[in-house]
Amino acid sequence: RRGYPGTRPRPKTLLASPGLTTMVLILEFLLADVAQDDAVAAALPATLRLLRRRRPVEVASTPVRSRWCGRLTELLRSDCASARHAGIALVVETATQLDEAAFAAHREPWAVTLLSLSTQRSGGDAIRSASAAALTELLAVASRWPVQRRDAAVHAPRLLGALLSMAERPSASATADADVGGCSVEAEVVTSTLKLARVAPHCVRAQRSRLASAATQILLQPTGGAGAAAEARAAAAAAE
Repeated sequence: RRGYPGTRPRPKTLLASPGLTTMVLILEFLLADVAQDDAVAAALPATLRLLRRRRPVEVASTPVRSRWCGRLTELLRSDCASARHAGIALVVETATQLDEAAFAAHREPWAVTLLSLSTQRSGGDAIRSASAAALTELLAVASRWPVQRRDAAVHAPRLLGALLSMAERPSASATADADVGGCSVEAEVVTSTLKLARVAPHCVRAQRSRLASAATQILLQPTGGAGAAAEARAAAAAAE
């Protein structure tokens, strides 16, 4: 594994077998790819492709899976902005591959850190909206299991507050940024609010007046785009 220079091509033997040993090796290989904060951004596209294609987190043994999830927590807390962005993307993909026990073990460190990132204005709109979107996805994954849904629901009110704060700020409108997948921050905020309405409907209904006001503001912004406007209307309707 260490003999490969640079980003290292994936050995064909790791991709051929679906066995447990192979999945452990793949995850060990990916751990090496994300070992350095300042290099993880360059490795991210290939890492995400392999995670999605082989889904090694689903079947890897507990020790290596715990090390992987722990490394993602470190990335979220990194002083390097690109490492935080990479950590956000990897957490979203990894969470979908965890069983309930593994998800429960790592849910809170991820959720607390993502919530903190989504409320820190100093980090910029892109990192705030990406963090809020990732936390929304975590809540959606938690909804698969009754206990996890209940325990994760405590973060929904503050998450909604962060989303509404971004929606209400003029600087958030139609800010195109590659860090949020090439879409506007505004569009990502509205999409996340819609998803949150599905997994925590009572939380969203409790803020329906503020949500309707934010949706109206988005609709009146000439640079918002038809897609964001349509989603804003849907978000307002979801609160009714």
